[in-house]
Amino acid sequence: MTSGSDAGFRLTGRKVFLIFLAFFGTIFAADAFLLTSALRTWSGLEVRSPYQAGQRYNAELAGAREQEARGWTMDLDVRRAGDEEADVTAIARDRSGRPITGLAGRASLERPTDKRFDRAAGLVETERGTYRAVIEGALRGQWDLVVDFSDQHGERLFRRRSRVILP
Repeated sequence: MTSGSDAGFRLTGRKVFLIFLAFFGTIFAADAFLLTSALRTWSGLEVRSPYQAGQRYNAELAGAREQEARGWTMDLDVRRAGDEEADVTAIARDRSGRPITGLAGRASLERPTDKRFDRAAGLVETERGTYRAVIEGALRGQWDLVVDFSDQHGERLFRRRSRVILP
């Protein structure tokens, strides 16, 4: 006759080893999945050289002070032009409200979360002080609109960054 306790579950060395393998195998598989996902979706650095960006910081501050001293204003408008196009309009005025003409401009739509989707186009003066660009590849969602204006020598005179949502 056998007792009821002999017919029950027995924890053997082999079962402990299999439980050990299953536990650490699950952790290893999850870590491998997370690591490969992170490497595939990494969008890169914000700037190519953070050290050089830090060195240019004082120059950026000086440029911002010069921009503020000019007293220019910029009215920006972004509208959906097609399924994957955005129409950007920038109206530039000086301190007294007169249109600013003859500038070279560039409009960029930058994804806050993934720089691989950034898109840009040159701004063209369509009327006195009114500049337009059509940016292709502008998907729905949240973007940073960056508008830069420079003189004929390429020196940046004005920069404006705005958060926009394309429906």
